[in-house]
Amino acid sequence: MTYLYLDIETIPAQTDAAKQRISASVKPPGNLKKADSIAAWEKDQRPAAVEEAISRSGLNGAFGHICCIGYALDENRPTSLSWPLDYSGERELLVAFSEAMESYNRSPVIIGHNVAGFDIRFMWQRAMVLGVKMPGWFPRDPKPWGIEVFDTMAAWAGARDTISMDNLCSALGLQGKDDVDGSMVGDMWARGEFERIDSYCRADIERTRAIHRRMLVAYGEAA
Repeated sequence: MTYLYLDIETIPAQTDAAKQRISASVKPPGNLKKADSIAAWEKDQRPAAVEEAISRSGLNGAFGHICCIGYALDENRPTSLSWPLDYSGERELLVAFSEAMESYNRSPVIIGHNVAGFDIRFMWQRAMVLGVKMPGWFPRDPKPWGIEVFDTMAAWAGARDTISMDNLCSALGLQGKDDVDGSMVGDMWARGEFERIDSYCRADIERTRAIHRRMLVAYGEAA
């Protein structure tokens, strides 16, 4: 069996059009009924609410973008593809990943933390937006307990619960995250800290592989 360890890093909406659309969707809280209360909210709180909504768009494939894709095949060293370190745009980044994956002779099992619920779906969404053909074997709507993927979050927490990678590493006695987590990537990208994002993504691949190995030992599938 061939394993492909996979992780992506995403950033919020970057285009003015997307930001305007997100801003237009931000409405006053439903409990505000009076005109003066709504006006006060629009003046004092709406700017922060819009900023937060734009920041959260990094989790939404309709608006956010992939800035880094990390992967490793079996025991190979992690590889990271980055925008803009390696490619001039998100589309070129996704095309490069797809072309690299097409070289595999058989479909690997994709391993990742929340990979079924987030990474794979986000990649498909961005491929649709950008008009990128994904590898023929790339799973379209995998279940975290299916044969196409091994989702380390679901393997630990089940289908209805969650656990962060850092907390799971702590529970298993493995090296966790250092001074970076996924929520910081958008700000890091805005500051031009692309190498740091690249390094963080590759480190997440190594953490994912360590978690997976530990789980396989419990399943009796690895020494």
